[in-house]
Order: sequence, then C-alpha cells, then structure tokens
Amino acid sequence: MNTILRPPVPPQRLAWTALAAFLAASVGGFLVERLNPAVGVWFNEVFCVLGVTWALTRWSGRAPAAYVRLSWPGWPTVFFAVALALANFFGLAAPINALSEHLAPQSWRDSVDITHVIDQFSRVDLWLFSVATVVAAAFCEEFLFRGVLQQGLAASGAHPVEAIFRAALIFAFIHLNPVWFPALLELGLLFGLLYHRTGSLLPGMVAHATTNATSLGLYFLGRNEAPDAAGEMSATQVIGMAGMGICVLVGLLLLARHFPSVWGKPRPTPFERPRIPLARALAPWLVGASVGILGWFLVDRRGVELGVVDWRVELPAPREDEPAEVRSARADLKALRDSVRTGKAPLDSYLASRRALAERTRAIPTPKPP
Repeated sequence: MNTILRPPVPPQRLAWTALAAFLAASVGGFLVERLNPAVGVWFNEVFCVLGVTWALTRWSGRAPAAYVRLSWPGWPTVFFAVALALANFFGLAAPINALSEHLAPQSWRDSVDITHVIDQFSRVDLWLFSVATVVAAAFCEEFLFRGVLQQGLAASGAHPVEAIFRAALIFAFIHLNPVWFPALLELGLLFGLLYHRTGSLLPGMVAHATTNATSLGLYFLGRNEAPDAAGEMSATQVIGMAGMGICVLVGLLLLARHFPSVWGKPRPTPFERPRIPLARALAPWLVGASVGILGWFLVDRRGVELGVVDWRVELPAPREDEPAEVRSARADLKALRDSVRTGKAPLDSYLASRRALAERTRAIPTPKPP
C-alpha cells in the first residue's frame, strides 16, 4: 500500500535519471552494434532508448504515452511537420552540415564516416538499418529527448526556449559526432519547437523521420551515381539550395502565423498512475531484449560469428588514394563475406582474407599534407 501512496517522481529528476540510465544501457547496445550495426541500431533505439525511458516513466508514477503527450494532432499538423522538416533540411540542416564537413579536419571526417560500413551490408541488413534509422530512431529518440528530457527541464522552471535549447544540445552531444554536431543541434531545436508549439510528441517524430528519410534517400541516390558525378556540391549549389529552403521555411512559418490551426490543439490527458517497483517496470523490456538477442543468434548465427571476426580484425576505412588492387580486394572480401554468411564458404577463409587485407591497407603510406 505504501508503494501506491508514494507521490510521483519530480519531472526534472525523471528526466536526468532517464538520461543517465540510457547512457548506462548504451554500453550493451554498443556491444550489439559492434557485432551487427543494423541489428545494433534497432537494439539501441528500442531497448536502450525507449525501453529504459518508458520503464522509468512508469516507475515514476506516470502513464508513459499520456505523459509525453503522444497524441494525434490532426492531419494538417502532420502535413505541416513534414513540410517544415523538408524545408528545414534543405534550407538549414544540410547547408550547415556541408559547411561543418568542409571546415572539419580530415581525421574527424574519417572517424565518423560510416559509408564503408553501410556498403558492406547485406540486403536484409540494409533494410533493417534503413527502417531503424527512419522509424525507430525518430520514435524512440523523440520520446526521450523531447517527451521526457525537454519536458522535465521545462518543469524545473526553465524558460521554454532554454528547455528547448538544452534538450537539443544534449541530443546533439549524445550522438558523439563532432562533424554533424551543428546540424544535429539545429535539428534538435526544430523538433523541440514542434513539441512546444503543437503540444504533441507526434509532429516532432514525423519531422525527425522525414529528415532521416531524406538524408538516407539522398545518400542512396548519390551512391548509385558514377564516381565522377557523385562529388561534393559546389558552394554555389549549397547557397542556392539554402536560399530556396529558407524561403520555403519562412513561408511556412508565415502561413502558421496566419493559420495557427496548423499547430494543432493540445489535448492534455491524465497521466498519473500508482507507482510500481522499478524491477516490475523493467521486466517486460529485459525479457524482450533477451528474447531478441537469443532470436537473432538462432536466426543469424553465422552473421554473429562474422561480426566477431570483424571486431577482432579491424579493417581500416577506405581511402581515396588506395590503389585499384586494394579496392578490388575489398570487393572480393565483401563477396567472400556474403558467401560465408550463406554457408558457401568456411569462416576461416574470411578470417585469413580479412587479416591479409588489413595488413595490406596498413602498409599503404599515408600521404603528407601539402
């Protein structure tokens, strides 16, 4: 009876506790991601981000979905969020990221470049990664960073603008990507604004998913182009894209000023519930994570073994100055990996080939800066 009568945990304490618990759980997610990045993204988002935050919110004495205001705002608000996300992507986020990549040291760009990892994905892994990036990341990250963290900061007495900025700053920092940090911060501000103005978490989720889908789609389009046509955009192209995007963005905000109904109407719902023990709140998510890991191992045991080999033998990322024979050897290694995964080749052959290629790439002299 004492458990039921305990008052809810203060929102700001819930916010910081959820953030700390997510960081602790991410250690396990990192291990899964090292073995299989596609599966690891799903595991991180669903269990480390959403699961931990959902369980703590329930433990705090609240119904999670009602507390974060996961409510339907209406089709006009959803369409407005999509349009705002697209205009913001081309007008601000993409140009900011282009400038950041241009100014960042080459070592920074190499350390955060995951294109060579994506290029090694099987077709199934590529679909898993793409859907996780667009759907799981948008839903789970908005639940934590806007629904719980931003709301907790606002409840602590911070001005709404300050709460939006601090949540966006943490959101950008958590990604551990110094090159993308400015663009991630700007995106966090947009998602936070949507959460504050609409009174619903869903528009921010839709905008987040739209942004990730656009970025991923442009990557795939660029990857299918000829090497000489897939270079970086010129400064004129970036400025032109930014100018058109900003014009559309300003137009949308003016539209919202004249038709405030596009922001939707907040519909607060009761969210307080009797507090429950933390173990009880975490139990379904721990069981789900365990079943998921076991099922992954049973379904894709060879893939897990290949992930262990990839972890043991670190292969340097591709370089622009690599000899043609090394690039060819990389392609051969990917084909061999696919054969091992389907059982057509032994695992030892992949291990030996990966070791040989790793030694070969490390022996390539590093060009001296001009």
